Amino acid sequence: MHAPLIGVRLHAVRTGAVAAQSPARQLLDLKDLQAQRAAAVQALLELARSARRTVEALPQQVTARLDEVAGLAVELGLALAREIVGDALQKGLVDPTATVVRCLRDCVHGSQTTDLVVRLHPLDLQTVQTALQGMSEVQEEVAAARFVADAAIPRGGVRAETGAGRLQYDPREVLERICDEVRREAST
Repeated sequence: MHAPLIGVRLHAVRTGAVAAQSPARQLLDLKDLQAQRAAAVQALLELARSARRTVEALPQQVTARLDEVAGLAVELGLALAREIVGDALQKGLVDPTATVVRCLRDCVHGSQTTDLVVRLHPLDLQTVQTALQGMSEVQEEVAAARFVADAAIPRGGVRAETGAGRLQYDPREVLERICDEVRREAST
């Protein structure tokens, strides 16, 4: 037999904080760690769902913004067209002769030779009369009409009056109708 050891005490050597805890404490800590991980996973899943909703809504938002940009581009283009046309009218670059010719051909004349009155802006009158002199196909109508300078008529505009009624042409009004049509087409 072995001789008994006297005065020697045996004890277990523990390493780290985990070894110092009781098994019950270790289980509680493990449960807390699992709860933290579950909360982190849940937060990550919610973040992923939120990101997915945002990404799914993105095409709709981009389309809405593009529609806004398109609307602004249309309005900018129309404003530019108004400025260009207005400037051309002020400078006398728009010749209303073709409109006067249509008025001469379309207006119904009565028995009087002065039944048709064509009113033009004073700065357009001479230009139109000069152009009409070179158009042999409308000389009869020109002879039956009376041309009047009228400062109330805008540059490039024409107002034809007969006993049957009045026809008015204003390039700015035509441009506004075109602008309205462009807006309508752009919004569909």
